[in-house]
Amino acid sequence: MDSRTRNAVNGNRGSSSLRFHGAESEADGRPSGTGSGLVAGAGPCDARCMSALTKVADGVHVGALFPRNVFNTVVLDGPDGDVVIDAGPPWSRRRFARYLKGRDVAEHVVTHAHGDHVGSTAWLCNHTGAPLAMSAVEADDFESGSIAYHAGAGGKYWIAPLGRKRRKVDRRLREGDEVAGFKVLAQPGHSPGLLAFWREADGTLVVGDGPINLSTDPDRPRWLHMPTRLHHNPEAAVASRWKLTELEPQLIVSTHGYPVRNLDAWIEGVRTVPH
Repeated sequence: MDSRTRNAVNGNRGSSSLRFHGAESEADGRPSGTGSGLVAGAGPCDARCMSALTKVADGVHVGALFPRNVFNTVVLDGPDGDVVIDAGPPWSRRRFARYLKGRDVAEHVVTHAHGDHVGSTAWLCNHTGAPLAMSAVEADDFESGSIAYHAGAGGKYWIAPLGRKRRKVDRRLREGDEVAGFKVLAQPGHSPGLLAFWREADGTLVVGDGPINLSTDPDRPRWLHMPTRLHHNPEAAVASRWKLTELEPQLIVSTHGYPVRNLDAWIEGVRTVPH
């Protein structure tokens, strides 16, 4: 991460009803503490590690990972238990231990197999017993350990290694499938099998990538500009994002950045922000 990106990531400390509250150590921002682990194998943690999940819509909760402006997990209330969408980088396990304490995880779903979304996937499944679901397009590559899916060297050599640990994929998702009442949408471009999740009843859209909002005010997003070469296919990524704007979502919840409620601002972000 270059200095400009790091400054953008750390520069916003506003507040709103959707604000996330995470605590990071001064040394490297990762959760710190000396108490007992909250999930077997999670390691030490105390009350400073993280707070509770933030409810942003009916049955939709967001948990800030580190850096808190950039990486999130989304937890959906499903009919058979919780569905955890994306597992962030490999240093996220202590936050998951806190977020998932006392919750019944029925499934772990991955939007796409980039390392910053699957870094804690194997650990999460192993320690909750949850089956793993991801795009049928990427499942074989994930299992074989061969994922890069970035056009540029930065993604291949910085992001991809975050997802070294793998496991068996239990469900291969395709467009039209359902996850906790959300319809699965194929969004190829950022990665070959990128997925989004759409609930038409209230206009809630869950995405794994897109314009990254650094503002805690969901009505006044502030976008983080990232290199287009982090995409697998930049042109296809733009086309897929435009397709999502046609849904006219009322709330966009991402595993990168803060939620957005301002449709016009989000569409403008899709139009103008490179990443």
